[in-house]
Amino acid sequence: MRIPRRLAPICLTMSAATALTACSNTAATSGHKSNTLTISVWGVNEDMDSIKAAAKGFEQANPSIKLKFNKTDCGADYAVCKTLIAGRNMSDVLVTGSWNFNEMANDGVLADLTDRMAADGVKASDFVPVVIDSDKAAKDGRFYALPMGYNVQSLFYNKDMFAKAGLKEPPADGNYTYDDLRKWALKLTLDADGNNAASPKFNPKRIVQWGYNNRIAEPSEPGFSPVLWAYGGGVLGGDKRDRCDLEKPATAQGMQLLQDMMWKDHTAVTPQMEQETPGYLRWIQGKVAMQQGSHEQVTIAAQQNPSLKYDMAALPKGPAGNATLIQVHSWAAYAKSPNVDNAWKFVKHMATAGAGKQMGLIPAYKDVAEGPAFLKAPGEPSHLKQAQLDPAAWPLTRTNIDPKGVLSAVLGQDGFGPALNDIITGKKPAAEALKGTCAKVDKILGS
Repeated sequence: MRIPRRLAPICLTMSAATALTACSNTAATSGHKSNTLTISVWGVNEDMDSIKAAAKGFEQANPSIKLKFNKTDCGADYAVCKTLIAGRNMSDVLVTGSWNFNEMANDGVLADLTDRMAADGVKASDFVPVVIDSDKAAKDGRFYALPMGYNVQSLFYNKDMFAKAGLKEPPADGNYTYDDLRKWALKLTLDADGNNAASPKFNPKRIVQWGYNNRIAEPSEPGFSPVLWAYGGGVLGGDKRDRCDLEKPATAQGMQLLQDMMWKDHTAVTPQMEQETPGYLRWIQGKVAMQQGSHEQVTIAAQQNPSLKYDMAALPKGPAGNATLIQVHSWAAYAKSPNVDNAWKFVKHMATAGAGKQMGLIPAYKDVAEGPAFLKAPGEPSHLKQAQLDPAAWPLTRTNIDPKGVLSAVLGQDGFGPALNDIITGKKPAAEALKGTCAKVDKILGS
């Protein structure tokens, strides 16, 4: 799911068994134990509904525990959690993201769940390995959360557009290359006269159908990172993401591909077009042939253009192999809550017995993803397993973990931001734009 922009906490009404109380003066910060468990959640209405549905099983099994859900961006945005903590309004339970989990664990916001997992027989082996590993804190290797679910970056494509262009559909298992993708984009990009981008008659000022959309145009790390990893580069490297990889030749090579598709080939959605109409909406509307995105696009397509004929494939190979990015949402308990025992019961239920269909994510628990909660759900693309489940085992698949809590600064104006802007706007070739960026990033890393 996309991270919501609202920052103000709002009380969320649950079932009759769920308490509806004021958002302030929570037990978590009052210092007193309570049978009312407060839970911070974020997302769109459909996300809220999915969490409420999953929580019914917990309510039935624990009738003495009342649930009060607070709708807030705490967890999606760590700064909001800090505000709630300072105002003594922090909930007992929250949903973290792999992008801010370590920063919260480092600050002592999250309760250590490792011993409770062992006592209750919750095993890390019960979850998808790369996903559960993102809930181990970099500081000590202990678990401070359990996965709700995860998203995987894949390639969505318009079946009709491929057929009209006389192209075979992308191999579902990712057995194709970024060079293949670039060639397809040339044939799939059309001007108002029906000329494709490979034609000498093509008019780039009159494009009516784009071949490709990558979230680098937003700009967004889930867009460019999988491409850079496939080329053997990246932004931050090393096991703890504490090494600048921006000036590696492979990074420039991957960035140059994305720049060339926007400004040389004229086949990819540019930042200017992204501002007018987001690229993912252009794909939903049937104006983009291929886009890199996560499973949320399935839900959006069903809602906004149910007649769209599409499928998905795993992302292509680069010189280093196949790579993709996983974003994880996890359930965690507030470390200073007097209700940690009940919070753990809720976290355990939502990550295990209640797993599936939460926030539209891929379930991370056991084989739930292979059943009706995901793979066998009605309306899913034909190649869902190859595109979304199998890539979790790729050697180059990574989560967007941020062990040192510096990624936002690295991607900001004091780090990589200006260079990225020069690349996506076509002002400088990638290698030239990236020159000198590691000196800035090293300062942020403190190295």
